[in-house]
Amino acid sequence: MSTLPQTQDQTIQDAWDYKGNPAERSKTGGWTSSAMILGVEACERLTTMGIAVNLVTYLTGTMHLGNASSANIVTNFMGTCFMLCLLGGFVADTFIGRYLTIAIFATVEAI
Repeated sequence: MSTLPQTQDQTIQDAWDYKGNPAERSKTGGWTSSAMILGVEACERLTTMGIAVNLVTYLTGTMHLGNASSANIVTNFMGTCFMLCLLGGFVADTFIGRYLTIAIFATVEAI
């Protein structure tokens, strides 16, 4: 069974804009939202890696911990960061939607 392609003027089924109105395909999504998501994810990864690199120096130099302890702490930090993605996905899929979740967690991370 084939379906007809959707035109640019149709509304998207089960999708709403930020005001709660049915979303129109020609006015929502696209490259603008993709650029926002890619930018947020790139900044998040740069931040995480920057913290991880500086955390090793801080733990060995300032806190006078051994290399093994420092590596263990950094590994736990990185693992926690990556596992929290699952929590964000659960919240997005279950409660508030993907775009609002990205906006909220990006704001929290920026603070």
